Amino acid sequence: MLTIIQATIALFMILGASAQMLPDSGALIMNELEHLYFDSGGPAGFVSGITPCDIYIDSSTGTQNNTLGRQTSAQWIRTAFHDFMTANVAAGTGGIDASIGFETFRAENVGVAINDTLFFFTFFFNAKLSMADLIAAGAAISIGACGGPPIPLRGGRIDTTGPGPSGVPEPETDIKTTLADFSGAGFSQEDAIALTACGHTMGGVRHSTFPQVVPASAIGVNNSDGRIAFDDTVAAFDVDLVQQYIDGRGLAGGPLVTTTNETVQSDLRLYSSDGNATVQKLAQSSEHFRSTCVTLMSRMIDTVPQGVTLTPLLDPSKMKFGNVSLNVDWTGDLTLSGFLRYIEGPGSASAPTSLSLIVIDGNQRLTNTSTQAITDRVDLSNHAYGPTFHYPFSVSFAGGSGLSGIQVSGIEQQFPLQDSLFVVPTLSSITPGFDKYNILDPLHEFTFNITAALRTSSSSGPPLTLKGTISFPVPQPGNMSPRIDYSTTIQLNLIGGAGSFALYSVIHVLNMTSLQIFGSSIDIEDEGGEARAEFFKLFSILHFF
Repeated sequence: MLTIIQATIALFMILGASAQMLPDSGALIMNELEHLYFDSGGPAGFVSGITPCDIYIDSSTGTQNNTLGRQTSAQWIRTAFHDFMTANVAAGTGGIDASIGFETFRAENVGVAINDTLFFFTFFFNAKLSMADLIAAGAAISIGACGGPPIPLRGGRIDTTGPGPSGVPEPETDIKTTLADFSGAGFSQEDAIALTACGHTMGGVRHSTFPQVVPASAIGVNNSDGRIAFDDTVAAFDVDLVQQYIDGRGLAGGPLVTTTNETVQSDLRLYSSDGNATVQKLAQSSEHFRSTCVTLMSRMIDTVPQGVTLTPLLDPSKMKFGNVSLNVDWTGDLTLSGFLRYIEGPGSASAPTSLSLIVIDGNQRLTNTSTQAITDRVDLSNHAYGPTFHYPFSVSFAGGSGLSGIQVSGIEQQFPLQDSLFVVPTLSSITPGFDKYNILDPLHEFTFNITAALRTSSSSGPPLTLKGTISFPVPQPGNMSPRIDYSTTIQLNLIGGAGSFALYSVIHVLNMTSLQIFGSSIDIEDEGGEARAEFFKLFSILHFF
């Protein structure tokens, strides 16, 4: 029986297997993040880790454990906030940079929430999807999937290599220090109050982590950690927290307001620091609460160190492609496959039943080769932007005329691709398969059989070798998050031809954990020419069952 983590990763691999995109690092980062953000739904997508929003995924087993009073969706938001809060915007340091992984031993980060979150995210970490981007995306997805508004998302965050300064307010922190910490991160008093309310609309406080806040009497059936929630709708991102606080009903703002230990009434001190003016404004309407949270959560996850340039915002209104792979047979004919994504958002047209795709040849000309892509109407959304549908396609054509992209008829939208150099999935493999080991097992010996195709010119013969660089996650001492190692280089040797292509192959053995293989990728280049294939995800050639 698959654990939730196994099922989630299996679907993520299938949907994001490989890409024959142009070797543009920024575009590849956006493609990875878009895939995670917009294709995360369905029965076993990334968002299944927080579906329904009151579940808890036990990082030690990869399965649900709803007896403790913990909540994964709230953990994802807490992790982003704690990573952000040590920013010093004047100095240009900190923010969402994944330094939180080095800081979990601090009292200000007490509890299992952060390591639980980083453990889950680690299975989606790779050379184009940094842990910092995953932390930002996790908060945005958690909010949208749990009834909250869509949070605009960018990519390009860079993981730091060490801890940042302390500075996350604790329950005992006085109001002057708390506001100074927020000010250092670029947030005013009003911002601080509102951001805290936004972050505390889900989840709660547990006796096991904060016994000075929550009494042991909170421990009960399916609540062995002794959690008291912030409001009565613990699994919903909604306005209830501030309305219950203002009205003094329900949970009245939660234990950091109502605890009898005045020393740890941190939310009460913050909310009332401006005479409750900010909270009263937030409580006026759900629309105002949601719009304020969008603004502040976006600012929070876009706070990054100086020198980090974020990508443009991901655009849910545009049709995109994913899982695009290119294969060549021994006669030189090509087969292009993948899917197109259409989000049926507010104001957009209903998703069509099918789409017509036309191949664009190597000279940027439309060809006579086309195919129909038909949707199965399975919603793969993250619940924030609207129903999301995939249109799988596969089209074969003669390889001699080349490939530079595909065009979708009707909307006349083109997607650039390349066939100058690519990994050939049908001629590549990794053994043993996914069914031969447990996902949480330690090291296994994996044999990589990788074949690549290089388009040749008539003016010169093909080179004898290509250079490959395998990238994969490696552990960092004192941190649940890994880093990417780029030191493994291999040589692919010429083995023959297939029409207009020269074929190259290598067999390489590596000892890796399953966690490492999920994040592994390869770049291949012709060192004597300009051809380059960047970021082929190697787990796409791993057989699952």
